[in-house]
Amino acid sequence: MSTDYQPIKDHFRNHPKVEIAEGRGAQGLKLNGKMFAMFYKGDLTVKLKPETVTRLIDEGAGLPHDPGTGKPMKDRLLIPSDKRDTWIEYCELSLRECS
Repeated sequence: MSTDYQPIKDHFRNHPKVEIAEGRGAQGLKLNGKMFAMFYKGDLTVKLKPETVTRLIDEGAGLPHDPGTGKPMKDRLLIPSDKRDTWIEYCELSLRECS
């Protein structure tokens, strides 16, 4: 696992409701056993309300997330690695919207 994600892991390590999924399978952050932020091919994908995803894409904050099906997911925002300085902010937003 890339150390690019280490600041996110460190930020959430002691959060009482967040589980850090590491090891095999999907890696990222979970709330109540469900992934809300996923480390994805060097980038970050966060789960948000569809209207939030649309707004943030329009603002240039991220891109639609296509998991390889050819159809972007309405409730996922892909934040590229060149915007990693915003990753914790969007993980926090995702946590609030998924709570």
